[in-house]
Amino acid sequence: MTGTFDTTDYMDWDWLPGAAAEIEVYLERLLTEGSITAHVVEARSKSIASFQRKCAEKGYEDPRRQVTDTVAVRLIMYSDTDESRAVELIRERFEVLEDFNPGDAKPPQRRGYDCAHLVVTGEQESQARDWLVASGDLRRYFDRFGGLEIQVRTVAAHAWAEFEHSRRYKGVGYRHVSTHDQQTIDQLFGAAADARRALDETFTAIERVLANPTRVDADEDDDQLEESRFEDDQAPEPQPGAADGTPGAAAGTGADGPEASPTVLDAPSLKTFLAARFPDDNAGSDRGIEFACELVRACGLTTLTELARELEAIDSAEVRDLMDTTTAVTRVRRLDDELLALYGEEYISSTESIGAVGRRGDQLRWRYDRLRDKVSLRRRPVVFQIFGADCPESIQARKMPAPRVVRELARIVAEREGAASVVQDGAISLAEDLPLSARPRPVRLQDGTDLWIATTLRREHAESLMAALMDAAPALDLRVMRNGLLFLPLST
Repeated sequence: MTGTFDTTDYMDWDWLPGAAAEIEVYLERLLTEGSITAHVVEARSKSIASFQRKCAEKGYEDPRRQVTDTVAVRLIMYSDTDESRAVELIRERFEVLEDFNPGDAKPPQRRGYDCAHLVVTGEQESQARDWLVASGDLRRYFDRFGGLEIQVRTVAAHAWAEFEHSRRYKGVGYRHVSTHDQQTIDQLFGAAADARRALDETFTAIERVLANPTRVDADEDDDQLEESRFEDDQAPEPQPGAADGTPGAAAGTGADGPEASPTVLDAPSLKTFLAARFPDDNAGSDRGIEFACELVRACGLTTLTELARELEAIDSAEVRDLMDTTTAVTRVRRLDDELLALYGEEYISSTESIGAVGRRGDQLRWRYDRLRDKVSLRRRPVVFQIFGADCPESIQARKMPAPRVVRELARIVAEREGAASVVQDGAISLAEDLPLSARPRPVRLQDGTDLWIATTLRREHAESLMAALMDAAPALDLRVMRNGLLFLPLST
């Protein structure tokens, strides 16, 4: 082909704006996948006049293949961190023909330009997704033209480049001043470049603080807050001499009764669940739903019932606001974000190898920068239940906080083995000698003996007391469940 153009060549320019629009959408989706927000994603197609002028200046013999910016797109990012991440995603997703920063070749006195230039020729086969429309303008562009240019730079670098382009590179005035003045302007542009670099470094430092905020731990013990939800001190306890203790909460009735059978976790049920939880988001594909099933199972959740309980701790609106996606996402992505917010680093390590995205681990870490220590988790209380032939019917299967279980086990064991067998230093005493800070509470046995038992127990301490009490009476038929799973006796 020569540098001239026939009618077919001119017809190409009818659809090139469509290719520019499609690459904009493609790159916005790619950035959203990595939770990267760009200041600007802007594509343009070169006019015929500009194309012909460049071909004439360069003497190209194969214009379509040699002009690699017939369609070009610029990504302006907020920070160096976002710029680097965007470039990594582009390198992984596309076949890259050229990859350079023109500023690296500038002499020190002309320093300042800082922009990644990549020329891509299509998707990598191993990374191909369904984002390219089969008969779309972007796919046609990759088939007919030699490359598409993508520029990536920061907002600070963009400000410097735009001013330099206007006042020096294209500036008529610059060419008409003296050599001395040009040197002065060059020095000032160098100083501006140094200031721009400092500005980028400052922006990056701000982002690091946002991604790793200082945790402020509350003075109150979380376990005590959890236990207060049970209004434990108001709950009636068995009185000595009563055959069944307090009436009311028998096993299998009321709030402590059996729950509905858990819903099996499979693609159809999860699809329905996600539709109800995220009705305003895209449904996604069947393959995406299967991917979501894998993510949920990787968290150790085997039923939708378990998943729903875990997600009760998450404020969906808060997670959505923190993620601040700029394009529409699927319900699977929303679930992925919420599980990431819930389980954090553990979720990243458990799921980074799942799915077809090669950089999933990195993308999860980038997304977690938006969530780390910023999500208000409504912690689900840790509840305990006592079962077994030697457990009084009145408390059989009753859901209780840890301090209440300590009192009930102490009562059961003391009635069988004697009050002295349950004494624990600083927590269970036969005398009213525990510190006031422990808020001791009397538990009267059938023979009239009072056990004084601390009520302000941290869960870890309460659990160790449960184990000690169970060890004190190994012959008793007792089992302690924690959140529905066997806690004591320990399996051997």
